[in-house]
Amino acid sequence: MICRHVLRQPMYLPSRLTIRSNSARLFSSSFKVLNKKNSDKPDGKGKNKELITKQPLNSDLEKFSPDLSSKVSKPTGGLPAIDAKLSDLMQEPNFQYDPKNNKLETSYEFHAPKSPSQTKNDQIKENHNKSRFKTMLPSLLVGVAIVWGFFTYDYLRENPNKDTDTELLRDDKFLSYLITFKHKIDDDHYLIELTRKNKGRSFTPYGKLFDGKKLWSIEIMQPDINIVRNYTPLPLYVAGVSPDTKEPHLKLITKSEEEGKFVIVVKRYNTGEFSRWLTNLNLLDEVKIRGPHTEHKIPFHPLDKYQDRPQLSSLLSNIEPDPIYPEEIPKPESFNFYGAGTGVMPLLQLLYSPNPPKGFIHAFISLEKESNLMDQFKTLNYFAEKCGRVKFTYLVSENNERLTPEYINKPTLPNFTGILDMKVSEAAHREKLLAQKKREIKNQIQGGGGTSSPSQVDEIDHLSQKPVIYNGLELIPKIQVSMKPDAKPKRFFFFNKGDDLPQPSFTFICGPENYISYISGKPQLNNLEGKDYGEIGGLLKDKGWGLYNIKRLL
Repeated sequence: MICRHVLRQPMYLPSRLTIRSNSARLFSSSFKVLNKKNSDKPDGKGKNKELITKQPLNSDLEKFSPDLSSKVSKPTGGLPAIDAKLSDLMQEPNFQYDPKNNKLETSYEFHAPKSPSQTKNDQIKENHNKSRFKTMLPSLLVGVAIVWGFFTYDYLRENPNKDTDTELLRDDKFLSYLITFKHKIDDDHYLIELTRKNKGRSFTPYGKLFDGKKLWSIEIMQPDINIVRNYTPLPLYVAGVSPDTKEPHLKLITKSEEEGKFVIVVKRYNTGEFSRWLTNLNLLDEVKIRGPHTEHKIPFHPLDKYQDRPQLSSLLSNIEPDPIYPEEIPKPESFNFYGAGTGVMPLLQLLYSPNPPKGFIHAFISLEKESNLMDQFKTLNYFAEKCGRVKFTYLVSENNERLTPEYINKPTLPNFTGILDMKVSEAAHREKLLAQKKREIKNQIQGGGGTSSPSQVDEIDHLSQKPVIYNGLELIPKIQVSMKPDAKPKRFFFFNKGDDLPQPSFTFICGPENYISYISGKPQLNNLEGKDYGEIGGLLKDKGWGLYNIKRLL
């Protein structure tokens, strides 16, 4: 830049001025023209002499030193000072640019922006290169947070008294059940279905509550007066309701997922506070239940190691036949059952449960009216009779029918009491086989079609006369043919007229206290062991029954 300073006196400048700088910067230059007036000192001639001093341009620029103390506002002062920062930027670098030192390969070239399609393709490639887990990680975290928040909210709002037990029944704790169905059988009897309250919260399969090897009951508590009563549940549940008669369609529990439901039959007493409270409950009302409490356990029998007896069904054609058991095993035990009113429920529990007893049952049921027992119960009982498992005798009071001594059977010895009975049964089976072989040999000799000699027959007779010795004792000197096992069909047993039924060796009595006293005397259970020490009386005493072969159920 060329600056011209106009002075009052004329000055002479070169016609063409070119300034070259050795550095990369171009700064402003000026001329310093010294004008001296000789107005104060006249010359010898008495005239003012104008002095004009001219110097080369380059030398003036080299010698130029700006006056830092000058001010812009002073027209006659020097040029303003240059900022120190600008002076540093205007200085020439002391090194030359070497491309090898540019390791980052920085380029300051301008590239055109990408088109929208290219930007979209790049974004798709970037997302595709990410793993599937990283892509779904945000969604998974959000889902986990929502589930955690839900369970936290449910836990904070949960009632501390809420039943969280996953068991169906516990004998040391009352669990919650709901009344899911109620049906009035007659004026005094009600059918009630009970369902476990938190049945759907269990993630584990339930065990079987019902088994034909034991009799058990439940306790229902009334919270207002804090008393409990025992009831016998049945392995049935309500599968539907008839639109015409409004009676429930009952179905037997046969699968594990059907566990957690059962029905009870309640008799309503006008003077009974508990029965009135229970029968007045509505649907979905909650009751507290504890159990199971075993009332009686069927003794062990060698046949328990073999195939179970099939369970009953709502259709007779769906009931499988009884399996054929080995003849050398002692026969199953038969017993009597005397029940009145709702006292028939323990017997129905045994008959309807899986693995019912393998022995035969003589059942004598006393009812005030025929309507006391539901028709569906009678139908299932009829199917059990046809399968040869039980024989029912109904005694209805309104028909002037009553239990008399003629319905009481005399007791017999049990078929199995221990290992000795197994030996006797095996010996009897051996005698049976020897007798059959002896008859076959005699028939061959008499018919002339065989080569057997009389010595072979004598040898078989000698074997049949061989005594049975156990632990050095001669238990059976000679087995009579009359002691051989009964060869009756094992699959189905249809009744014939006459005394052709197995004789009982055990008796159950269940019903009101006066009914039990009439049949077997008053029970006595006021002891720490919970055993019945009451004396035998009534009808059973006259037939020879004792405490060792009866069970009184209250």
